[in-house]
Amino acid sequence: MLNKLKTTIAVVDSGIGGTSVLSELIEKYPYYNYIYFADNLNMPYGKKSKRFLLKRAKEIIDVLKNSYKVDAIIIACNTLSSVICECRGENVYVMPFSLDKTYLATPLTKSVLTNHKIIPDVNLATKIEQHIFNKPALNRIIKSHIKRFKLDNLNELVLGCTHYELCYEIFEKNCPNTKINKNSDFLINNLKLDFNLLEEKPSVEIILSKPSKSYSEKIRRLIRR
Repeated sequence: MLNKLKTTIAVVDSGIGGTSVLSELIEKYPYYNYIYFADNLNMPYGKKSKRFLLKRAKEIIDVLKNSYKVDAIIIACNTLSSVICECRGENVYVMPFSLDKTYLATPLTKSVLTNHKIIPDVNLATKIEQHIFNKPALNRIIKSHIKRFKLDNLNELVLGCTHYELCYEIFEKNCPNTKINKNSDFLINNLKLDFNLLEEKPSVEIILSKPSKSYSEKIRRLIRR
């Protein structure tokens, strides 16, 4: 149960990817309430249209602001961030994209950010969703994608999808010649949430667009790890 007297921050993602962002937010801002909204009914976002995602983003933001009275919304999904970056509204924060960096991201992100250097990967996020607690499988999957896109010999690569960030250590280990960065770090390191604080342990409420007890537990397990 969330303390209604405390500031509430919402983190939005299509699935489990944003748990990496939520964990870092809790570490940096430990005294807020948090809501984790996973739009698992419409996952993955990388294969949706820009029109659909603009409509869906508005629906989610409206629900979080009007029904849950959140004070700030973090769009943890990089695909969604790229789509709504210019129409996000007040106290809605999105992942930043820079013209001078190279990103591993979804095809939709590439189609939206046409002037950016983006390597599009079609199904990696879905595979990570399916195998997140199977480390041998994840290692094989990530190594395969590193080889396919020749990611192990770049100067720098930004993981432009929060699902990929869940496998940051695997990317780093298997790309010794490439500096691997999390895109969420560029947001979190420059984020300033100046809301009132009550010094209590954070509370986290999970909201799913498709209710599932097992999926909620999966998210809690990732937040705790």
